[in-house]
Formats: sequence, structure tokens, C-alpha cells
Amino acid sequence: MVPVRPGQPAEAPAPGRGLTLITGRLLEHYQTGAQTRRVDDLFSAAPRARLQIHPVTAAELGIADGDPVYVDNPRGRAQCWAELTTTIRPDTVFLPMHYADRQTANLLTAAVADPISGMPEFKTSRVMVTPADPSASISPTGA
Repeated sequence: MVPVRPGQPAEAPAPGRGLTLITGRLLEHYQTGAQTRRVDDLFSAAPRARLQIHPVTAAELGIADGDPVYVDNPRGRAQCWAELTTTIRPDTVFLPMHYADRQTANLLTAAVADPISGMPEFKTSRVMVTPADPSASISPTGA
């Protein structure tokens, strides 16, 4: 065990501007999903990246459940689909880490890691979420 003192995030929150992006895993996929997206039952359970967003926040942004959305910050742009849920805070959105190409959450995260464990800082990225053109070409396979 190595004691760790909490420090300041690399990207300080900016109140009133954007949303805090958190990333993580889905039950259906392991790590990047490179293997589990090849298993039909697992792939069909979670075939594409869905951005979890609070219904109040989504309404303010003109986004409905299932709509294609862009998630942007100065590092990049991810394309995914909105999943409205009250299980997330109104100032926060969640994007799973298992998808590739334009659906990957890593387009938005900072290249910052804990100096001892090497664990990336995936919980403090600031993003803007906007509706995407419904005809936007987003690969549903995440390939």
C-alpha cells in the first residue's frame, strides 16, 4: 500500500461552463471492447457508445433520448447517442470507454496520470454536448 494525498485535478472545473465528463466501464464489455464487441450477445446488448445525460440537462440542450450527439472539448470530439437517465447528476455526463474511432472517450480525456500508479485521470474532463445532425455518419460498431 502506498498512501496518496489527493491533489488538484489537472483540469479545474469551470462553474457554469460545460459539463464534467466521467468515463468508465459497462457490464457488457471488458477493457476497450476489442474482444467483447466480437461476441454477438455482448455486442447486441451494447452495440454503440451511449452518453448518459440527465433529462433536465438534455432538455436544456434540445436533446432527446436516442439522439446522436457530439461531445466536444479542446482535445477532440466524440460522436455517440444520448441515453437519458436520472441516475447521473445534471452537471455530469458519462461515456463508456469501450468504443473505438469517433466513439472513443479517449478523444476527450487529458493525458494525465497518477505518478505512482500510472492510473489515468478520467473523471474531470470538461465537455460541451450538442445535438448532432441526425444524418451524421456514426459507425454503430465502434470499429
